[in-house]
Amino acid sequence: MSNVTYAGPKELVTHGHGFRRTKGNSLSDLAIVSNKYGRLEIGNLALSDEGARTSAVLAGKGTSTTPVSIGSTGDKNFLGFWVEADHTSGDVRGLYMRLYMGGASGASGEAVRSFTTVQTGGVASAAHGIHASVSFATTGYASGLAAAARCTLHIPDQATWGSGGTYAAVQSEIYSDGAASDAALATELSFLRCVNDGHASGIADVDDDAFLLVYTGGTTGSGNVVESSATEANYAYSARCKLNGTAAYMMFASAVG
Repeated sequence: MSNVTYAGPKELVTHGHGFRRTKGNSLSDLAIVSNKYGRLEIGNLALSDEGARTSAVLAGKGTSTTPVSIGSTGDKNFLGFWVEADHTSGDVRGLYMRLYMGGASGASGEAVRSFTTVQTGGVASAAHGIHASVSFATTGYASGLAAAARCTLHIPDQATWGSGGTYAAVQSEIYSDGAASDAALATELSFLRCVNDGHASGIADVDDDAFLLVYTGGTTGSGNVVESSATEANYAYSARCKLNGTAAYMMFASAVG
């Protein structure tokens, strides 16, 4: 099938075979009878596109060399869902994606890969690979954990797990694309940036209450993540930081104790 056009509540015009028109006039009324003839395309969405228009298996449009473009018109979403749930128990997710990897070795993958590129000559006022937020109405709050981004590394129930790999719940990475990669003209470059932002009164209140770092779940003791130390001579390293716009140096010990 080369094309499908939905012409309104009375008819469905097809060029090929494999689809039927059912009652109503919404997208849910397009029932796929057979995908033998290739693809269904509605607007900028292509399902089961087996040609060169996309490398997506289930649904997609465009490739890395021929992306779908809106030109110079902004304030648009290529894919948007605004959903609401009023449930009082159980979990609801706006999007759930899970990847199962069963290869013996040599394979890699991500359940979600988000990549934003500022093109040659482009100047973005803001650019984010991913932006996650959690917000509350005036009378809304969380009785438990509320996190704008939560990253969980699962350790399986196995005493000898690991196999020499490198594991992290969060990795903050700056990647240099080439030998000339130099951020000397950047106003500020950091591996981790913590911002207290918003209304001035709220900023002042958060400044009174917030911790820069919280580690919980462990205990302070020998051999643990947190150990007591009183030997000043051990403090031989410092890491450059910036606190409220002023350079500061965090001290690190070269030995326990």
